[in-house]
Amino acid sequence: MQLGIGQYTNIIDGQKIKREDFVTKNEIPEIDLAENRKHKVPYDFKINENDNDNVKVEKIYSKFPEFVVYRTKTVIRIDINDNHEKNQELTALHQKLGVDLAKIYSLLPDNIRSIESINRLIGRAITVNIGGDAESAKAILAHAVERVVKLKTIKGRLQYAASAMAVVCLICVLSWAMGLQQAPLLLNMALCGALGGIMSIALSFSSLEIDVDASAKVNCLIGFSRILIAVTASIFAYFAIKSDVAFSFVSKAPENAGFYMIAMVAGFAEMLVPNIMSNIGKENRDADIPIIRKSGNEAD
Repeated sequence: MQLGIGQYTNIIDGQKIKREDFVTKNEIPEIDLAENRKHKVPYDFKINENDNDNVKVEKIYSKFPEFVVYRTKTVIRIDINDNHEKNQELTALHQKLGVDLAKIYSLLPDNIRSIESINRLIGRAITVNIGGDAESAKAILAHAVERVVKLKTIKGRLQYAASAMAVVCLICVLSWAMGLQQAPLLLNMALCGALGGIMSIALSFSSLEIDVDASAKVNCLIGFSRILIAVTASIFAYFAIKSDVAFSFVSKAPENAGFYMIAMVAGFAEMLVPNIMSNIGKENRDADIPIIRKSGNEAD
């Protein structure tokens, strides 16, 4: 029956039936699209079409009558044919790989499009495991985990170094703005200390310890703190020279060259200034002991 356009919509048994006697559009029961949508089998899956959960398929790594392994924007999935005779067996095989998959999924970024080479390894491991070779699948996943850790470590080191370089550039701009020769000696020493810190980071770049779970903000803050330590060390060196506590021999160098040299060394050698401070504190403690003992004898 077709709906008419005028006042009368149709004629039944010789009587005119008015449009308002029909069920209006708003009164038509809603249809559950999810229930009426055709359930896809593995061979129905296609790139840029939705899966059975109505999520867009971006990559397909393997497709067989029994199952299909594919990737969406955020996760790698497997869809096993519910009607296949080995459905339960294949599901059990995939569940055995759950611990290994959970380990690598915990390391993957939110946007997994950027690590497609690793995604292919995961897809291959899932396919091999469903085929019955669990040991090879676990070996592939172990290799994938190693690659993800290396990738995140390198990325973290770059964030660490970049933030440190940004701080050095900021100090350099301040020094240039005042004129290198006219800038305060303390500011130039801070710049030299920061340069020493950058040199230390560059030489130890391949051995920098990075937490693979740390965010970019955390890595940048750690890099910033390393330069802050270098600058603080150079400032300590300045006052140590001025007060003849340490490095007093460089005060005779022409045009403050000795100050700058010590500042770079202090920024480069992270433990130089802390060791000097520890030695000074130890000497003071040792000097206080005889005084305390003498006071105690006089009291007796």
